Amino acid sequence: MTLVPYSSITIKENNEPLVDLETLDLKVEPKYFQAGLSETQKMFLREGVAQKLLNVQKKLKGLKFKIWDGFRPRKVQDNIYQKYWSELKTAHPEWDDETLRLKVGAFVSPGYQKDRIPPHATGGTVDLTLIDANGKELDMGTEFDCFEAKAAAFFYEIYRNYPEIQKNKQILREAMLTENFTLDEEEWWHFDYGNQTWALKMGADFASYGEIESNMNE
Repeated sequence: MTLVPYSSITIKENNEPLVDLETLDLKVEPKYFQAGLSETQKMFLREGVAQKLLNVQKKLKGLKFKIWDGFRPRKVQDNIYQKYWSELKTAHPEWDDETLRLKVGAFVSPGYQKDRIPPHATGGTVDLTLIDANGKELDMGTEFDCFEAKAAAFFYEIYRNYPEIQKNKQILREAMLTENFTLDEEEWWHFDYGNQTWALKMGADFASYGEIESNMNE
């Protein structure tokens, strides 16, 4: 079976604008700004994606979203890639560049790969979790950007002794599916809508969100 790369999906850009998430009823925590990888603490998503999150949040019965990342320009994507590359190179000095490329690429896309649009660069990808009425994050089994097997969306489903984690992840997944988001099976916090990754998983004829090339840091 030949796997179809998401980059082969046709884009019919609908020119939907980005919206500032701080202007909406959404809790934001700009992880990459806090880590020094982004120059701005503002976070943005396509208007339709933000509205879908608000629709989902109304169904969560006392829970709310905490958004860690949304639109991500290529510069920030490359900063994340280079950081992870450096961490793995330090941890595994015996690895050559090809091995590093494969290991890093398993979790982080290169920022400047010309024939591939990083999903976050479309404004259609969001990284998030759930918080309770006191603002406490629900236990999902790992922290954000945990580059290990246990970060997978269904990792804990094979065990019987993690009922709380299983329940929390199920609530998040099922809530997002009600608004036709697709999940990333390798990262429980990552969801897509409208971009090429989403279109491929949904079997859609085309993606509505292409790359937003304007840099929100400027």
